[in-house]
Amino acid sequence: MSSQLATSNLSLRQLRAFLAVAQESSMTRAAAKLHLTPSALSMLVRAMEDDLGARLFERTTRRLVLTEAGQQFLPTVERVFEELEQGLSRLHAAQHMKDSLLRLVATPLLASALFPQLIASFRLQHPQVRVELLDGPVDSLPALVRQGHVDMAVCTANDDSVDLLATPLYADTLMLACHTSHPLAEQREVAWQDLLSEPLILLRHGSGLRTLVDQAFARWSRRIQPAYEVSQVATALGLVVAGEGVSVLPSYAISRAQALSPSSSIATLALVSPTVSRQIVALTKSGADISPAAQAFMEHFKKHAGKA
Repeated sequence: MSSQLATSNLSLRQLRAFLAVAQESSMTRAAAKLHLTPSALSMLVRAMEDDLGARLFERTTRRLVLTEAGQQFLPTVERVFEELEQGLSRLHAAQHMKDSLLRLVATPLLASALFPQLIASFRLQHPQVRVELLDGPVDSLPALVRQGHVDMAVCTANDDSVDLLATPLYADTLMLACHTSHPLAEQREVAWQDLLSEPLILLRHGSGLRTLVDQAFARWSRRIQPAYEVSQVATALGLVVAGEGVSVLPSYAISRAQALSPSSSIATLALVSPTVSRQIVALTKSGADISPAAQAFMEHFKKHAGKA
């Protein structure tokens, strides 16, 4: 009998019978697991062995054990059911996402720097999902989730939303942005302490980013005296390009500015001693079912945020 003919004669029912007996090492326990009689299960296994032209099990005094042929065949059968399960899960998720609406809200910086590319690539994979994107102040985002106006809020982790479920998506590192002609631009990394004598361009007090910056500087100075305090990252980057100072910003914000304007004369350097990161999270209602579309977007975010 040819291997092609043997394979074509096999059924999922036979493969499932083989897998159950291999897992249970008992015809009786495997039959109970599959809701069959032991004799019916035994017939399935014997028919499979006939089709393959090989014995798959040997009976000892207490249990059934795999033959050498059975041991070689088992990983293939396990992969068949694993891939089948994954395929069915994807099909099930796709059916549930059909014509669904995903409502997102993010801070203006995240919405402008990360979300356009992430949504575009997500929509290529899930064209049946309609996406709505809002942007708003970070302190307004938890309320939108609580009130059901959005399915998910994406923002930096904070203590104001302990009643919501926070799913980590992405860890972003704070970086130094300076003009390419600045002396620091020749270095690969810069220590925070080395910035104390530099004209700093920082976001105003009240932002989560400014809090992290102040905490990083706290060991050397109780209060920083920046050259400029601004409300928008775009303003900070504009001042950096004009040579008015250096700024500490999220890496994704600097990368996005460089991508939009490759000739912008912004150099990006790692900040060390200490390295400071902040966690980007997805806020959803605690105890509520997360829609397949929202779950798929979170997984997409985790996978692609660093490439956006």
